[in-house]
Amino acid sequence: MRQSSARGPLADVGIVLGAFVVLGLVCGVAWWLLVDLAEFSGARSGGASMGELELGKRFNADGWYAVLGMVAGFLAGVLLTWWRSRDSLLTTLLLLPGARLAAATTALVGGLLGPGEPATTGTVLAPGETVPVALTVTADVVYLMWPVAALAGALMVLWSSTSQPTTEAEPSDPAGDDRRPERATAG
Repeated sequence: MRQSSARGPLADVGIVLGAFVVLGLVCGVAWWLLVDLAEFSGARSGGASMGELELGKRFNADGWYAVLGMVAGFLAGVLLTWWRSRDSLLTTLLLLPGARLAAATTALVGGLLGPGEPATTGTVLAPGETVPVALTVTADVVYLMWPVAALAGALMVLWSSTSQPTTEAEPSDPAGDDRRPERATAG
């Protein structure tokens, strides 16, 4: 009885969505560990500024988020589609909300682990004083990496499973021609 419940559609929903939540948590921690946060620096004029190097670091955060989303999404798409092959259509349809859930979880966990928005952005920083920027996604398009990669992984599994022949071909005549010549009859 327990085995049959682990193979039903509700189990597919739970396993696929649960796997994406776990991946989102792991990728959120990895994102936080991999990113060197950009910093605002105090300027002589009394405000805060960010130089080219720091702006590059800000872009780097989106790059790492995209890489993590592509790799984890692709692997999840491959493994979940292969493992939950009982109902490939349901599993494939679950990849989209699962990937969105993982994308949001990654951003949330990374943001919670990183520093919050600098409280001093409206105030004056002393020259040389630095304040790190919050770990956030600045280009919303990188959120698409999760579902696109997950569907690409699923597509790879679905294509490979249909390319295998299902029946064996009948053996043919080694001579290559099994037709017999017709004989003319006198008539």
